[in-house]
Amino acid sequence: MSSISTNIKDRFPVNIFLIYIIFYAGQAMYNTYLNLFLTQSGFNMTAIGALQSVSTIVLVLVQPLWGIISDRSKSKNQIIGILLLITTLVCMSFYMFKTTLWLAICVMLFSVFFTPALTLQDNYSLELLEHSKWDFGHIRLGGTLGYAICAMLVGFVIGSNYGSIFWIMACFFAVTGTLYFLLPKVEGHRQKHQKVKYSVLLKDKPLLCMLAFNIIYFMGTSFYFQFYPIYYNKVIGATSQMVGMLSFVSALSEIPFFWFAYKIEKKFGVEKVMLFAGLATALRWFLLFFITNQYVILGVNLLSGCGYVGFSYCLIKYISDTVPKSIRATAQSFNAILGTIFSRIIFTPIGGYLGQHFGVKNVLLICGFIMLLGVILFKVTFHKANKIKAIANIN
Repeated sequence: MSSISTNIKDRFPVNIFLIYIIFYAGQAMYNTYLNLFLTQSGFNMTAIGALQSVSTIVLVLVQPLWGIISDRSKSKNQIIGILLLITTLVCMSFYMFKTTLWLAICVMLFSVFFTPALTLQDNYSLELLEHSKWDFGHIRLGGTLGYAICAMLVGFVIGSNYGSIFWIMACFFAVTGTLYFLLPKVEGHRQKHQKVKYSVLLKDKPLLCMLAFNIIYFMGTSFYFQFYPIYYNKVIGATSQMVGMLSFVSALSEIPFFWFAYKIEKKFGVEKVMLFAGLATALRWFLLFFITNQYVILGVNLLSGCGYVGFSYCLIKYISDTVPKSIRATAQSFNAILGTIFSRIIFTPIGGYLGQHFGVKNVLLICGFIMLLGVILFKVTFHKANKIKAIANIN
């Protein structure tokens, strides 16, 4: 009987894999075409940057609460399902009115309900896979496939009618939210009698170094996702199909890194993987400053995979492996919210203003130099932080 249950546990979790495909297909449409839709609706770069900043301020107040609720809930997957079903309603709300104020409210509501689901989903998957032979990177690969395929195909389907994305997204999130209610239940580990304090996160020096480096990474990537599709479309002259291909190539480059993420991290260690990811990201921003051929730009975005996976995988796994179970969802939310505070509240509005007045590619050049500085600082501080933690553990 035990061998049968072991075989079931060792099977590849197709259900979670498919959910990631559908979930990230919806996210691909939003990330790729939302700002083109807003531009089409009369928003300029400065307005888009300000809107994203205000949305994130609201999100900062809400996301930690969802992490705490998840850690205390009897079913983490049901919390995710509820968030995604509300997100479905928000997607359809974009069609109710066409005023600038209403569209801004819809963007804020989407951020408030969708972004926490993104983080809680990864935490749920990590806990579900904890005693299986499958690594998180294998499951997260489903998200990359969904993102890549959808980003490529949707551009051909919608053309320049960017408002079409919302009803398609609503279908994807409705299906994903419903499926989460059918998945195996994972309970929150934080009960009233447990005394693990949230302050333990601030005492983990290596984690703080990784979070700081991740913030620097988010500065450039946030600006890129918000404004580069507009630049690519309006300045370089790429079609909607080429904008979709831009996201497709970036996502495609993540596939080998997610599949071998566990082996790469075990062989080279967190420090080297994140340093390499930082250097690859800096090189990407420098190349996008110099290159204006829309087809060569597609090739440059192959660097996206090693950068994004290096940062996201190392941080998510480090939190899962080292943080007490009772506050893991909160820690994952803390990681996500730090990146969004610094990148979207502070840098996105500044980046939007600079991009509008000085050009998108000039801002990317600045991001490249900031990323190089981050690489140097991380190299200097992370090794020392590990030594301090090792001494503390011995004592």
